[in-house]
Amino acid sequence: MLADGINHGITLNKHPALQYMYYCSQVGIAMSPMSNNTLFLKLEKNPFPLYFNRGLNVSLSTDDPLQFHHTHEPLLEEYNMAAQYYKLAGCDLCEIARNSVLQSGFEHSVKSHWLGPGYDEGVNDCGRSNVPNIRTAFRRDTLVEELKLIAHGCERANKASATR
Repeated sequence: MLADGINHGITLNKHPALQYMYYCSQVGIAMSPMSNNTLFLKLEKNPFPLYFNRGLNVSLSTDDPLQFHHTHEPLLEEYNMAAQYYKLAGCDLCEIARNSVLQSGFEHSVKSHWLGPGYDEGVNDCGRSNVPNIRTAFRRDTLVEELKLIAHGCERANKASATR
């Protein structure tokens, strides 16, 4: 759980508790549904849309673009396929692209240029990311409430063990 990100993440679907931990810690998951479709898992069984809908920090990536893609723009091909196959809206694609920038190894100044100042504190600049503020607020608030529930459960468990 100390990783900044992982690639593929398809076996994470078999471990709901670990998936929940990835959600709580917002570990980035870069997925390549097109290459997975050829090698491991057909598109209809790929957990990408499930992870995205649950609020995991997912992005789209390419994997061996010369082998699995048919155009000179393999990443655009991944986005196009995901949009069509998983019926993603424009703001969904923008959120996935925003996640990609957050997960990237770009330095702070580059991320600030693309996402706006304060991105590292959870501030969304809708004009730069094209992700509606209400969506990022919902994702942030849901995560914060989940973390509060965990903290509350830990407090209760500590109190219960102290009274024994």
